[in-house]
This record gives sequence, C-alpha cells and structure tokens, in this order.
Amino acid sequence: MESDSVDRIVQAWARYDPRIRSSSLEVTGRLVLCAAYCDRAVAAALRPFSLSIADFDVLNTLRRRSDRHGTNPSDLARSSLITTGAMTARLNRLERAGLIRRVPDPADRRAVLIRLTRQGVSKARQALGAVIAASETFLEPLTTQQQHTAAGVLRQLLLHHETPP
Repeated sequence: MESDSVDRIVQAWARYDPRIRSSSLEVTGRLVLCAAYCDRAVAAALRPFSLSIADFDVLNTLRRRSDRHGTNPSDLARSSLITTGAMTARLNRLERAGLIRRVPDPADRRAVLIRLTRQGVSKARQALGAVIAASETFLEPLTTQQQHTAAGVLRQLLLHHETPP
C-alpha cells in the first residue's frame, strides 16, 4: 500500500518514541489535510464568481431559506456561526456587489431584512454548481459506496461534537 504524509508522520513518531500513541493522527491528520485540500478546491471554484467561501455561504443560505420577505441579519449570523459585526461587513460587501438588498422589516420599523437580488440568485445558483462540481472532483478517488461510508462515519463524529440546533 502506498504511504501518504500522515503515514510518514506516524512512522516518524513511532521511531522517535514507540510509547507515543499517535494512531489517532491517522484519522485526524487526514481529516485536517483533506479539509484544507477541499477548501482550496472550493475557493478556486468560487474565484471566477469573485466570491469567498463566506460570501457563498451567505448567498446560498438566503437562497436555501427562500424567505419571501427576507431574512433577519441575526438569523444569518447564527446560521453561519459568526458575529453580527462580521455579518454586517459581509452584507455590506455583498450589497455593494449588487447581490443582496436590505429592505425594511414590515414587522419592526427599526429592523431590516436581507433579500437576494436577481443577480444574487443567479450568482448563487452558478456558484453552487461550481462548488458541487469541485466537491465531486475532490471525491473522485472514492467509489459511491466509499463516499456513502465516509459520510456515515463523519456524521457520527459531527453528531458527537456538534451543539444541537
């Protein structure tokens, strides 16, 4: 079997001190490295759209929620697990690009709701297609069954560590 960088790290620790139990790195090291490679692939797929991964997340969260009247910025921040200040900066950038619009909240005169513009819907749809294509390319070395198995195992890890909604 071919060795990867994680195998070499674990082997190096075993030579350095055989008492060190580094076998967990065989999973966590690969998760970290694969996540970094996947992030780079997604960022590259979004580059032609002039979107960051965070911008993509906001646009497609709005699209997925499809709130007819718009979405409260605090709800968006909670769905992205970022501060409202960071969300404000992100929304300002997306508004300047013509991808979202802030509209008054009919239920609260002091508040605004966020809506995608037509251009925002179009860009979100195209960017999602590019991200899915990049994800599929990243997963090409795995069979459909291996992808299903990996998804199940990773789901178990996330369920154990995620805070329930």
